[in-house]
Amino acid sequence: DSTMSRFPLLLFAASLLAAGDALLLAPGRSVAARPAAPRALATAAEKEGEEEGEDRLGAGGRGGHAVRNMPELSEEEKAVQAAVMEHQRGAARLTMAEDARSLVAYSSGYAVLSTLSSQVDGYPNGALVGFAPDASGLPVFVFSAMSSHTKDLSKVGGQAALTVTAKGFEGAADGRVTLIGDVERVGKEQVEKEGLKELYRERHPNAFWVDFGDFTFYRLASLKAVNFVGGFARAAAPSPDEYLSAEVDPIQAFAAPVMGHMNDDHAESTVAMVMHYVGLPDVEAAQLVALDRLGFMVQVTRQGQTFKLRLPFPRAAADRKDVKSLIVEMTQAAYKDESVQAHLAALAKPEESAAAAGA
Repeated sequence: DSTMSRFPLLLFAASLLAAGDALLLAPGRSVAARPAAPRALATAAEKEGEEEGEDRLGAGGRGGHAVRNMPELSEEEKAVQAAVMEHQRGAARLTMAEDARSLVAYSSGYAVLSTLSSQVDGYPNGALVGFAPDASGLPVFVFSAMSSHTKDLSKVGGQAALTVTAKGFEGAADGRVTLIGDVERVGKEQVEKEGLKELYRERHPNAFWVDFGDFTFYRLASLKAVNFVGGFARAAAPSPDEYLSAEVDPIQAFAAPVMGHMNDDHAESTVAMVMHYVGLPDVEAAQLVALDRLGFMVQVTRQGQTFKLRLPFPRAAADRKDVKSLIVEMTQAAYKDESVQAHLAALAKPEESAAAAGA
């Protein structure tokens, strides 16, 4: 993950929560751990009496990679980590099926289609293809007769898998969905009846080839399985029915400009909200990296560590105006917290000193 490359990868604790993405790290170490089972999240109190090498959260503790020479956590830090983990367990989030549907809906419209190869018997073939999701979240394609995947579908069979990555995908910390099922050719009458040309052009405005005679419409007509990975320690296999019946989150349609504005102009407010609502002290920086109707994902820097936390809204947001109201409400509450005020004042002093020196 490029955001983590600035730090030595001795530790990679990826939330360790069945429902969460929080990375809770030991002081002086940086990110790296494989997701652990929910029981690996015993609190500091529950872990009393366990072996010395198992008394921390994250890598080097139960369920994580063993890391030698780990610094001992203070009792105060153990309590902080336990409290934050408890908060993250209860933090409101979209269901896995909603996350998967929303990822497909707001993706770039390009994905990797895996088919059974017509060239090498028994081996898969992969191709980058354009697609447009229909009202049920299933992809519609327009394929050239010359493409290898078109030949695969016509000669070998329609068994296929489409792997869709989140918009702006950079690595394992970002979301992806694989839809497995049967891809079938769509007849011209059905294309006209369902307005599939218009559907495809809405996602791909410059797709002039949809009118060419040697291009044919296909669709994933039968969904057999769904595999969803929303980042570290957030993965599931929603049933086809759960995926098809899930709603696309409406807030993500305008998430990017809202987060950009907050990160550029109100980053201090995000620090305040994380400290006040999550209960995490000594936050050095916080950037919004995801937004949906139930809250934010925040990339937090603390004690030299960079990790992600869930920051839920007090209630679900209905629209863009509601998101703004909720952020204002949460910011105002956070700034009333005296510990937050003191921390923000301390953060501002080095900046003021640097500004004065530059003047």
